[in-house]
Amino acid sequence: MKKYIAAFFSFRGRFNKQGFTRYIYRYGFSIVSCVFALILGFNAAVAMQLLTDICILPVDIVLCGSLLIFLLIGRRKITLPVAKTLNPRDIKVADLLERKVVPLDISDALPVLKGQVILVTGAAGSIGSELCRQLLDYEPKLLIALDTNETGLFDLVEGLRSRAHPNIAKLYPYIGDITDVQRMTRLFAGHHPNLVFHAAAYKHVPLLEQYPDLAIRTNALATYHLCCLAQQYEVGRFVFISTDKAAEPISVMGASKRMGELIVQSFAQSANCMTRFCTVRFGNVIGSRGSVVPIFAQQIEQGGPLTVTDPEATRYFMTIPEACGLVILTSAISEQGELYVLDMGKPVRITDLAKNMIRQCGLRVGQDISIVYTGLRPGERLHETLVAEDEKLSPTTNSKIFCVIQKEKQPTLLMIAQWLASLEKSLQQEDEIELRGHLFEIVGAQKLIVTG
Repeated sequence: MKKYIAAFFSFRGRFNKQGFTRYIYRYGFSIVSCVFALILGFNAAVAMQLLTDICILPVDIVLCGSLLIFLLIGRRKITLPVAKTLNPRDIKVADLLERKVVPLDISDALPVLKGQVILVTGAAGSIGSELCRQLLDYEPKLLIALDTNETGLFDLVEGLRSRAHPNIAKLYPYIGDITDVQRMTRLFAGHHPNLVFHAAAYKHVPLLEQYPDLAIRTNALATYHLCCLAQQYEVGRFVFISTDKAAEPISVMGASKRMGELIVQSFAQSANCMTRFCTVRFGNVIGSRGSVVPIFAQQIEQGGPLTVTDPEATRYFMTIPEACGLVILTSAISEQGELYVLDMGKPVRITDLAKNMIRQCGLRVGQDISIVYTGLRPGERLHETLVAEDEKLSPTTNSKIFCVIQKEKQPTLLMIAQWLASLEKSLQQEDEIELRGHLFEIVGAQKLIVTG
């Protein structure tokens, strides 16, 4: 009996996974119409037989059967694209880029990474977790995966263990907050990492407009303290992951990440600096948590609509493997204090991305799934840029990677320390408007620095 019950639940699970709900949603009208036609035809036949004593039931069956076939075929023809619907979560994100995925040869990084103690902050995030997966292939001595998200760390470890990764024993999940200076000090003192990939950050633009204090504490102050520890414990290389929103920032998130860039560059320029600091500036990482692709996928599963801020809004996109490949390669080829970006092609209209996803699911734009425009949210802008007006791109040894040259003189480490001290005082006042203004004042002040 238990076997039959188990078989029933197994069948039901497979049946549900095959999209029974979606099938009923798409073909419900056809089914109801056919059933209604059969009932109506049968009742008409019975009524005519009672009134005329003529047996026309066989004729009625033929007519109803013809009507049934007509409705089924007609409805199916109309919804033929829907019949081939795919699970939106099965779409390959690389197919949405409207460009070829950049192939990065990261074999040059092997001598830099093999046998080293590596620390990845934000290891439970989309970028951090993929970084850990790729870095394990380089046979590090120890890979410390740092994050506050214990569930994310658990999933990372179990995912690698389930695939029997040969270097899983070298992965060390470490629960900790980068804003906890004492805990970070114990981590550096206890394990002496040779390389740091700093991916931990708050990144959601509209939310951080409401919480500038958290953006400053995590994206700026914590980055400063990590750089101090890297220098104190003689870390060989420190890679800071930034964002295109840091170029000419208009959002709290972008300004806090720009502050992080300035911090990293000031340490690189400081006297007797033994750590090689560098920055990698990303565009939007397609498929990462909080990006438009998983949001659109969920909205398609729910029957729509897809929400887009503006019909003309554009973004630069890259895949998670591309992003991680760039970070790893940068750790090997980087020069002291440099800032790098990837050639991500032309920006993509979010509306085109939404339409592409709908069509790849076998659905029709405006008929099966609609698109609605909600307007730009606080901190968002219509178009992103990879470089600011006071920056220019310079080629590197890799044709797909560019170095961002700063035209203006950058602040010294002493200036950065003074600015951060003033920010910490502003944090104590708990005035979000004043704190936001102070952050942008500091970020803007670096442009006013003159030689001498």
